[in-house]
Amino acid sequence: MAGSYQEELRAAKRAGASKASDAGAMALYCESALMHVVGAASPQLVWEGAQKSGMTTAQLIALAVKDPNAVHELMWL
Repeated sequence: MAGSYQEELRAAKRAGASKASDAGAMALYCESALMHVVGAASPQLVWEGAQKSGMTTAQLIALAVKDPNAVHELMWL
């Protein structure tokens, strides 16, 4: 089970993206590149929705490229 968004983000920043857990890598992605791909979105709320949905980082990245509106819907889960 993943920790909170802030916990995962801190751990991933300490470990580095290549050594982070999937939840941590997703937090790094949400904190950095996500908004450039999908526009204005809350990194934490997207991360929480993706975690609740059981998504991997790769699945979230693919969804962001394919369907940015679906990423926005994750904020409401």
